[in-house]
Amino acid sequence: MAARTALGRVYGGAPRRAPVQSGAVVNPKVTKPVARNVVPRHRGHSLAPEHLGERGAAAALVTAIGGMAIFIAALAMTVTGLTLPSRFAGSDPPPNVGQLGLPQVAGGIGLLVVGILMVGSSLALLGGLTRSRPFAVAISAISALLALAGFVLLLVPTRRDAVLLSAVGVAALAFGGAAVILARLRR
Repeated sequence: MAARTALGRVYGGAPRRAPVQSGAVVNPKVTKPVARNVVPRHRGHSLAPEHLGERGAAAALVTAIGGMAIFIAALAMTVTGLTLPSRFAGSDPPPNVGQLGLPQVAGGIGLLVVGILMVGSSLALLGGLTRSRPFAVAISAISALLALAGFVLLLVPTRRDAVLLSAVGVAALAFGGAAVILARLRR
């Protein structure tokens, strides 16, 4: 109607007292009253998932990176155990050369499983998979206990490797801290 009235005015067909526009085109904005008892939530500019927060995301990331490092070391350990008999090719091999690498292979496979579980649990937690938090806490706690046992076993020999000792100690502390942080997060 408004367009017809305006066109009629321009071309001389409509009376002068007809309105240019018939009514309001835009509806007034509907607003809801603000609740007085709600405290605004602080949202930081972060890439951390909202269900974890900063500390939880950092703990999950530490677990994922540690799991990848364990996975890579386990691959190297398994390959070294499998290729151990070939090192005696130019000399006289010991009588049990076929069995020398078995403990390394078994330990490497065990560490492969631990590394995969650590990476999988932390990725599931970061992805927001339901009920993944207890699994991630348990895997981090088990990894921390295993690293602590390795630390204690490394203290026993008279000739200690300081680099290995410090690396296992840092791993025990990091995985234990990640387990505590992930266990204490608000649900």
